[in-house]
Amino acid sequence: MSHSPRLVVAMATLAVLVAVPTTASARSSTASAGVQAHVVKAKKAVKRMNRAAKTGDSADVVRQLRTARSQTATASRKARAMAAGPDSVAAAQALTLTGMSYEQLIASITDLVDQVTGQPQMLLAQAIKPSLTSQGQVLGTLASLLDDVPASVQPILASIVTSLAVGDADEVTNMDAALRSGDLPVNVSAIVKQALAVDTHGMDTAFSAIKPMVPMLPAPVQGPISGVLNMVTGTVGTIVPSMLGMVTGLINTILGSLPFVGSGAGAGSGAGGLGGLLGGVTAGGQSALPGNTGNILSDLLGSLFGGGASSAAGGIGGIVSSIMSLISSLLGGIFGGGHLAPAAGA
Repeated sequence: MSHSPRLVVAMATLAVLVAVPTTASARSSTASAGVQAHVVKAKKAVKRMNRAAKTGDSADVVRQLRTARSQTATASRKARAMAAGPDSVAAAQALTLTGMSYEQLIASITDLVDQVTGQPQMLLAQAIKPSLTSQGQVLGTLASLLDDVPASVQPILASIVTSLAVGDADEVTNMDAALRSGDLPVNVSAIVKQALAVDTHGMDTAFSAIKPMVPMLPAPVQGPISGVLNMVTGTVGTIVPSMLGMVTGLINTILGSLPFVGSGAGAGSGAGGLGGLLGGVTAGGQSALPGNTGNILSDLLGSLFGGGASSAAGGIGGIVSSIMSLISSLLGGIFGGGHLAPAAGA
């Protein structure tokens, strides 16, 4: 199963977050393990749902969808409860895992909604809006921890929140493509159209909500992120999905240029690169991560980045400079006076 760009960045950043020492009590450690267990079950269910859709097993699509939603909802409930406890870092770790789980679920159901028919299609369509709402609750709780975590953790957590909130628009483009295909039944199309409206409004709100967090982001990316946010705030609802995808892709690229994201994701780095990165943060490196998180992240990042998300030659300074040029030339042309309306017939 492929992963969205924002999920890749969030996973890489999570690798640093889970390496931060916590004041975990036995109770919070148990809660963290519980969240991780539910996330793992949800991930497996999503994979099985995708497989069932490809093989035409409608009954299993429905079964795995219910499992994925149930497990992710349980993880969300437990992770949000941890936010009220004394260990803000452990809570942030749990909420990040849950946010990533919702990202995987939403990306899959919006991708599959026009690939199946009958009851599975209706259930997938009906699952989009509540899943988006639940994901928003998780991200809201995660963002609320920014003032509670240690100052050294703030840039990491702010990067995760930004990535999960506005790091790509996969579900928007998925739903738009499904609606444009003309293959959806009228009743299903109405549900998907409503979910798309909710999602685009949510992204508009997210762009505005992220702006106050910019000073908490790592210094090298504050300027580029501000440049994007200043141009798009208040205009998301008028941007065609393909352009929205490009804007969020720029944000993802900016965050991907951060050393703690890109260092473990360069060409040929694989598990060793991520392990070495974490070794500089914790004495035990990858082995210090809870459960099998280190190996999972290493395997995912090693395969996902492949040819390299960032160039070692240019370094972060060159990447940021290139991105600033992109923002000036590309977004400046797209937004013109600050607003973009879809062209006639677009």
